[in-house]
Amino acid sequence: MKTKDAIQEFLGSRGGLAEGSRAVYRRCLAPFQEAFDDLPEQHEPIQEWLNRSGNLSPPTVYLRFAVVRALYNHVYLPRPDLPNPIRRVRPPRLRPMAMRTFNDDELYALFNLRLMARDRALLTLFLDTGMRRGEAASLTWGRVAPEYLVVSGKGGERVVPISDATFRLLEALRGASSITGQQDAVFQGRRGPLTAHGIYEVVRHLCERAGVTGRRASPHTFRSTFATLYASEGACDPQALQRILGHRDFATTLRYINASRRHIVENHRICTPLRGLEALAQGRLIREKEEAVREAEEILTQKGEGWPTKGARSQGS
Repeated sequence: MKTKDAIQEFLGSRGGLAEGSRAVYRRCLAPFQEAFDDLPEQHEPIQEWLNRSGNLSPPTVYLRFAVVRALYNHVYLPRPDLPNPIRRVRPPRLRPMAMRTFNDDELYALFNLRLMARDRALLTLFLDTGMRRGEAASLTWGRVAPEYLVVSGKGGERVVPISDATFRLLEALRGASSITGQQDAVFQGRRGPLTAHGIYEVVRHLCERAGVTGRRASPHTFRSTFATLYASEGACDPQALQRILGHRDFATTLRYINASRRHIVENHRICTPLRGLEALAQGRLIREKEEAVREAEEILTQKGEGWPTKGARSQGS
């Protein structure tokens, strides 16, 4: 089977994929198609192709492997009698990495910028809901209500609650949009509705203005920040967080819950053995103070017993 034909058939079967995800699939499969005119039927060529990707970052190599694995699983699904070579391919090692989130100083710098109404509403919406950039790009005014939004995402439509502050900013933006006659898409650019890439560029530009740089400062960083901070609150309902984020698999939501730095820090503050040592030291200090006070009282008492009264001193003089 020609690799090109297999890829076309595979992508055609993924009709529900968002355009951004479809672009990622194409980007991962393009070098595989370039390397193999015919789809390999043995695992060794696939393994060698992956091993030659050492100049790429481990997450990129693993993403390529995952997409190629999905391709093979699709091709071999109607052929259960044939051995699927991808099952014998050793996946690349993917070391755990700390999830990138905005810290308090970075958030302060971003929201302390002088922002136009659209950009302030966009940043506030991202921090309040963890919405994906493609979902923000497809948001229309008919889906905005005082307490929630109807969001169209990877898994279809879902209801996402919003804070009153977010709704007020959106209402202010709606007023400005009605003046210009742009009443459909919520987030507009100079040439019409912002695309997902356009929203990405807006956020990147605002991060640069605020001096927020480094690894991954993007709309997805807002999504990670929202999820981890939400999960760190004691009242967090994990299932509610899953519905807000639009995750099909709870294991995906669990990644954010486990990555909640505030929760980890607070838990450590309560459980660290140093806390017991500090309590022991403080108790010892209190006991030493109590002993010092008792000793002083004893000295004063002894001094009072042996010290002549004023009358006695007068008689003896």
